[in-house]
Amino acid sequence: MAARNLVRTSRFIAGWLVLLAGSARADDPDAARAEFFEAKVRPILVERCFGCHSAQAERLKGSLAVDSLEGLLKGGDLGPAVEPGKPDESLLIQAVGYEDDSVKMPPKQKLPDAEIAVLRQWVTGGATFPKTAAEPVARVQGIDFDEARRHWSYLPVARREPPPVADASWSKTPIDPFVLAKLEASGLSPSPPADRRTLLRRVYYDLIGLPPTAEEIAAFEADRSDDAYAKVVDRLLASPRYGERWGRHWLDVARYADTKDGVLMYGDDRIRPYAYTYRDYVVRSFNEDTPFDQMIREQLAADVVAPGDEPWRLAAMGFLTLGRAFDNNVHDQIDDKIDVVSRGLLGLTIACARCHDHKYDAIPTADYYALYGVFAGAEAPLELPLIDDPAKTPDRKTFEDQAAAKRAEIRKFLDDQYALLSEEARKRGGDYLERAGTTPADPLETAVFFMSLAPEDLRPPIVARWRRYLKQRAVPSDPVFGPWSDLMKRDEEALAAEAPAILAAWAERPVGTDPGSLNPLVASALNAATIRTKADVARAYADLLRRVYEESKSSPPDPSDEARRQVLDILQDRESPSYFPRSQTRAYMSRGEKDAFGGKTVELDRMTVKAADAAPRAMVLVDADEPYTPRIFVRGNPAQPGDVVPRRFLRVLAGDEAKPFANGGGRLDLANAIADPANPLTGRVIVNRVWMHHFGEPLVSTPSDFGERSNPPSHPELLDDLAARFVEEGWSLKNLHRLIVLSATYRQASADRPDCRKVDPENKLIWRANRRRLDFEAMRDTLLFVSGRLDATMHGKPVDVANDPRNARRTVYGLVDRQSLPAVFRAFDFASPDASAERRPLTTVPQQALFGMNAPLVVEQARALADRPDVGGATAPPEAIQALYRLILARPAEPDEVETAARFLRSLADEPDGSTLAPRAQLAQVLLITNEMMFVD
Repeated sequence: MAARNLVRTSRFIAGWLVLLAGSARADDPDAARAEFFEAKVRPILVERCFGCHSAQAERLKGSLAVDSLEGLLKGGDLGPAVEPGKPDESLLIQAVGYEDDSVKMPPKQKLPDAEIAVLRQWVTGGATFPKTAAEPVARVQGIDFDEARRHWSYLPVARREPPPVADASWSKTPIDPFVLAKLEASGLSPSPPADRRTLLRRVYYDLIGLPPTAEEIAAFEADRSDDAYAKVVDRLLASPRYGERWGRHWLDVARYADTKDGVLMYGDDRIRPYAYTYRDYVVRSFNEDTPFDQMIREQLAADVVAPGDEPWRLAAMGFLTLGRAFDNNVHDQIDDKIDVVSRGLLGLTIACARCHDHKYDAIPTADYYALYGVFAGAEAPLELPLIDDPAKTPDRKTFEDQAAAKRAEIRKFLDDQYALLSEEARKRGGDYLERAGTTPADPLETAVFFMSLAPEDLRPPIVARWRRYLKQRAVPSDPVFGPWSDLMKRDEEALAAEAPAILAAWAERPVGTDPGSLNPLVASALNAATIRTKADVARAYADLLRRVYEESKSSPPDPSDEARRQVLDILQDRESPSYFPRSQTRAYMSRGEKDAFGGKTVELDRMTVKAADAAPRAMVLVDADEPYTPRIFVRGNPAQPGDVVPRRFLRVLAGDEAKPFANGGGRLDLANAIADPANPLTGRVIVNRVWMHHFGEPLVSTPSDFGERSNPPSHPELLDDLAARFVEEGWSLKNLHRLIVLSATYRQASADRPDCRKVDPENKLIWRANRRRLDFEAMRDTLLFVSGRLDATMHGKPVDVANDPRNARRTVYGLVDRQSLPAVFRAFDFASPDASAERRPLTTVPQQALFGMNAPLVVEQARALADRPDVGGATAPPEAIQALYRLILARPAEPDEVETAARFLRSLADEPDGSTLAPRAQLAQVLLITNEMMFVD
């Protein structure tokens, strides 16, 4: 039974892991599986298995090698280790699951359930194992950066001369010659221009996510001036609806959600009270055409660059702070920040270098931890900054007064706990030293989760730091821990006999605090102790630490007493194992205090969510008091810190002599490096994203990965020219939109042409426009718009658009619940908010049709349409039919359509009344779910 429960749990966890791994490459299953292997599977094999079952092992145990697919398929003494696609028949899964008492791997301790789930899902998916994965883990010196910089995405961006074309008269913007030249080279020609109605509907949906009315279509068809279309484009770009449409596209990249992802959080407790301020920032920034380089700086470092007279821009930092909490695993939280910045802004999968050098791109692990240090040195303040007047309304002032008292209570609780826990860590430094020096490492010391049951318990992470500290300090030249080094490396049985000689040799050293000498306090402590065992050595040092620390509290050491200061620094210095920053206080609290603190913060959040008018606040980060000095975590394990690395930009982009970041923790330096016009990636990446939303397909098929595994651009010269223009013209997204939608390329009809399809079936050369289905937001907003119920109110707290059919706000303001994404969102391919989404999947499933036929939202809009005066007030059915066609499809009904619709209405009138909808409302519902309504040509 336990095994079956484990399997079920593992499969559940694995499903979510695959969803996360696949979100970056929903269009490329092979790449998604390879990415899943590199991000999830390979680190487990390296950490758990390679020591005994790889080329790195001193002796291959069981004749089994797991560092290649060939080795796994060949297997060892017991046969093949993996049966691709068959986890229950794979010895590897049986062994790690402890399903057979005769084979349990690893033998000393079973893997966590989540890791077993990863391995099971990997085997289920076919056990993808990229060839390059068998390379050694450390290959920093093997990266040829000069060769890497020859990749198309790292080459400098520059304006390109339009290529010569045979039909120069076709071009309307600089985009067109690049497209036409490719078509002509393949013996193809562009499609004719779309008719004016189709073009208007297309550009309306592209720019504002709503359809034009019948009156707007008629006006455009009647306006035959040369700039008629350009005037429409300018009007749409100036509309506040534009920011709502394009802001939502960016929220996909930013993995926006309104909720936390804590375990067992329900109702108001799961909502992040101020998440919406980031969404509002994005909408407003797009509407104001904030230069994109400025948006980059604000989203990474608004606390530094946001102008004082525009406090709303502080909310930009939701880009960093609105990711998953990962059950308070700070390392995963930082990894998530690195991932959203690198994939979202640079089109690079830097997070793949967390455990080992990137297997494809020129990104060594050192570069990953250089960025890790940038974000590890930033923390959320207890009190978030206000971005609007807290006394604007009476309700707001009342709430803010109540909240201020609650914040003061939380602040005092945190201050008291930090003082208590810091003091306890220093005061008990001797206890920690004894534990670290005399006991084997405990798995809890390296676990993500640890929970002390009582205040007197030693904190496992502090014990782990003491172990690392001793490894670093216990060297023969150290004046404090030099004797420790000599004594502790002896065999326990021989120590009693050899200790006097060792101490005598140390007594001959000069007394002092310099390397090579012996601290006199240490000399006295060891001479006074009886050393028979290693525990005696640890106790002597522990007693010394306790005594010096207690004496310091009653009598601070004289500044000239260097020996005492040297010992005291072991407990009080920022490099001390006993030190932890204030921002990590909660992690060190005892069970009761941790629960109490969590309860207080949840109560404040709940108060904020329920408040009628809480003043908006920005979810910012601020630099810690001291910049974080990053170290490479060996194989991604934070319990094994390796070499120190400076906080700096990627070597492949910044050059071999990349300068360390010097401003604070480095977030602004990082933003400046990303937004540098000389950076070849940023402009290309954002231009490619914009192009994708206008044409349905990007120029680079992997919008969030411009690395070695990406396909080259379909139109490389066009991509470069657009990126160069974009940067030269001030990073204006509206100018970019204008250039694209005014082009002849964009204005083509979408009708199929078999001769062109035969040459270019995927339309990569853009010989026609792509017909596209409305995404979820545009579909829902259109239903509300044509029924006359769309609420144009902007900004503010999220609303329930999934379960409340009467809610008429635009979908961009709907609550995005990361922990339980509504079924209707998932049915219509809404982007997963768990990770940065490069593009949405496109599925056709029964739930979509069932939604149109049964959803209360559709029924409500059909009823509202039937109640409109020009429909419900029409005395003759043909008049009502024409009104419905005009409102829903923005055109008059054809005679045969009128006849068919009238026959439909008569059939309903003759049948018994078994429907909740009147006949005209039923006709409205039919029109609402037609392809003509749901697709854009």
